[in-house]
Amino acid sequence: MRVITVPLTTRDYFPEHSVELPQRVIEHLRLDVRSRIVWNDVNEFTWVGPDVRSGASGSPVIGVMPEKIYRQVAANILARRVKITPRTE
Repeated sequence: MRVITVPLTTRDYFPEHSVELPQRVIEHLRLDVRSRIVWNDVNEFTWVGPDVRSGASGSPVIGVMPEKIYRQVAANILARRVKITPRTE
């Protein structure tokens, strides 16, 4: 299965190209308080593959983003016509 993703990072991001996460999401997903979604770095790859890091439980899935955040990220990608980068395995 091919998936399209955007990175969740704690560093090396430009505020104008990222979405801040609400504190409740950070706490629920046990993320670093600096975590942000970088919407201008869209990647496509095979799920599950080498680009997926597992969470504390060993699963590549650590939680679900609220729909409001998902829609904000998607709107930025579509409005700015961000190119999807295909990744190899």
